[in-house]
Amino acid sequence: MIDTKKFIMIFISLFLIMYSPKTYALENKEILFISSYNPNFITFKDQVKGIESALGDDYNLQVQYMNSTSDNYRVDENNFYNLLKYSLSTYKHLEGIILGDDDALEFYIKYRDDLFKDIPVSFFGISNEENINTAIKFDNVVGVREKESLDEIIKLIQNYHKNVENIILIDNNYRVINSFYDNKGHLKYNDFNFENLVTKEFNIDDFKNEISNINKNSAIISLYPIHFKDVQWLDYNDINPIIKDNTNNIPIYTCLTYGITDGVIGGKVVDMYNHSKVATEMLLKFINGENLNNKYIGDDSTNDYVFNYNSLKKHNIKLSSLPENSTIINNPIDTIKRNNYLFLLILLLLLTLMSIIITLIIYIKYRIKYERNIIKAKNMAEEASMLKSHFISNISHELKTPITVIMSVIQLLQIKNTNHYSDKNIDIIDKNCKRLLRLINNIIDMEKFDAKEIKLDLKNINIVNLIDDIVDSVEPYAKSKNLNMIFDPYCEEVYMAIDGPKIERVILNLLSNAIKFSYPSGTVYINLYKDNENNVVISFKDSGPGISEKNLKSIFDRFTQVDNTMRRNNEGSGIGLSIANSFVTLHKGTIDVKSKENEGSEFIVKIPIKLIDEENILFYDREILDNNAKTELSDIYL
Repeated sequence: MIDTKKFIMIFISLFLIMYSPKTYALENKEILFISSYNPNFITFKDQVKGIESALGDDYNLQVQYMNSTSDNYRVDENNFYNLLKYSLSTYKHLEGIILGDDDALEFYIKYRDDLFKDIPVSFFGISNEENINTAIKFDNVVGVREKESLDEIIKLIQNYHKNVENIILIDNNYRVINSFYDNKGHLKYNDFNFENLVTKEFNIDDFKNEISNINKNSAIISLYPIHFKDVQWLDYNDINPIIKDNTNNIPIYTCLTYGITDGVIGGKVVDMYNHSKVATEMLLKFINGENLNNKYIGDDSTNDYVFNYNSLKKHNIKLSSLPENSTIINNPIDTIKRNNYLFLLILLLLLTLMSIIITLIIYIKYRIKYERNIIKAKNMAEEASMLKSHFISNISHELKTPITVIMSVIQLLQIKNTNHYSDKNIDIIDKNCKRLLRLINNIIDMEKFDAKEIKLDLKNINIVNLIDDIVDSVEPYAKSKNLNMIFDPYCEEVYMAIDGPKIERVILNLLSNAIKFSYPSGTVYINLYKDNENNVVISFKDSGPGISEKNLKSIFDRFTQVDNTMRRNNEGSGIGLSIANSFVTLHKGTIDVKSKENEGSEFIVKIPIKLIDEENILFYDREILDNNAKTELSDIYL
């Protein structure tokens, strides 16, 4: 249904809109961050924060991500290649590129000559030495390796746990334990026995049994225990409690900031905020022609000592014995010491206030309840009166405008000895009649909802084809406003029982709003996919001025308009979205809106996927769809 070129453009657009961490002036220089993962990945936010802290306000940070989510998933390189090729052609002042994690660096090396050859690059979060050695040979590449501080953690275990004889490394593979052997195959640490538990070789239950048998004279280093035979991905907040609960208070250390959860002591850890910040600072120095002492940091100097106060206390490790400049999380003593006088003052104040509150609370409780009821009733009455007045004013204007236009054209046609008859004048009459028809239909539907007379006439329909046809019908109106429309279904067929005319009204209303509220030369995105709860999800995203937070709560209320917030002067009675919401609700679905001022709006429709016992599939007549589109969008002039 969608050719290759159109699919590539949709794919590019989807990635460009999904994450924009900061908005800058258009004239600022640009830095592109290519992440191996996506915004939901555990390290992503800290990586972006570290980059932004180094960039300041002089650079516009652009973000593209490869969406790799696990070791078992490889990104579609062809699609990502086309995405980057298009994106790079759109950046006007691209100064450099930052690569996050191994997949991004591997992609860079593979396509460097084609896409990135003359662009300065910095990398971080990389553990693949072969790719690092290849990358740093290029003159315009700098970077920071993600190196676990295993030697430092071994020293911590030696200092704080004299009875430990065995060190258990819990990881996804055997790569880390190999670092404890020299070139001749001898262990670097003769004081310990080392064992590597590779989580990908276990089911969760088998893993629990295995760690429950660990000798009590042992210590654990939890590295990347996130993949199992029966679970593709586990968060540290899920796996670390399993390790803690099945190991009889054995000390647990980690090499990652994110691995410091309940029961984990900590260690010298990899901090992605620091790594991304250092990598960005190195890139800026290279771009500005400043001297770099070293274009590549391959040691663990960017790692920090971070410890969990509760775990230190549990294992009797004194704070005074920790390495210098260590960070202690969950430390209540430090908090109290830093605010000693403030805590005493607050305590005295609370005691005083408590005595007053106890005395007054019984009296004011009843009074507050009484006053709230009065205020609520007063506000409801005022709001109802205001909405009624607003609706009458709007409906009068909505009726007067097309009638005035029709009468003016008819007067021209009635003038004798003149040739005012033309298709254009007839078309004006037709459009304004449709505008009146749309208004009357909305008022009738509103009254039917109040009387509970609206019923669904369900038919099995391929909703993907329906939306595709509607988008085609509406596209001329978008072009008249110099807008692009992109429909991106994630599946070609979704058959479900719906009332076609009502869902059509919903889609036309949302598309009409998106067109009217978008800035010229913008793009309206329509996406469709199925979620995990067997709903079809349809998203309508515009590039308009957006809606303020205070107006989002009332956007679907009857007679509500937000002209001042949206800074537009479009026509409307204020009942279109209310009716659309009611039609979706009849289908047991929902409409939600996400919006911020100056960042556009996104309306998300969710409808449960159900079929009725009916052999025939309803197909819509395009001529009928086109006519309905003309009616619904009659106040948008071509």
